[in-house]
Amino acid sequence: MKPTKLEWEDVIQFEEVEGYGKSIWKNEDKYFLVSEEGTVASWLAVYDLPQELFSLLDSGERSLLEISWKIKHDSWPPTEEEKKASEKQFVLKGLTPLIANPKSWELFTQEELEALIPLAEQMWIDWRGKLPDDYVSPLK
Repeated sequence: MKPTKLEWEDVIQFEEVEGYGKSIWKNEDKYFLVSEEGTVASWLAVYDLPQELFSLLDSGERSLLEISWKIKHDSWPPTEEEKKASEKQFVLKGLTPLIANPKSWELFTQEELEALIPLAEQMWIDWRGKLPDDYVSPLK
């Protein structure tokens, strides 16, 4: 969803919904989400907050972070399982993260590592000439 054309000066004339740190505002029967955006230079963006999403927030069923994500991305934030599956797919595309980042081993079973590590090591050697000096195989 795209931000509305409302500015902060417009929003502060609305009723602040307590408990959300100046992030949720109400004007008559409409709710709004105010979000700080940007990295180096930040600004406030105002989004329409549909009643059904506000109800999920107000009931405690969803957090402000989840609601904000849903509004901005038109989907719920990924679950931990979805994040792990995505990370695993990333590693499988190139395999060299298995050498560069030992934490990536946690995404795989021992059987998977036994099949993947020799391939990853060979890819690394083909790319860099040798394995990193501090590399310790999870298979030893």
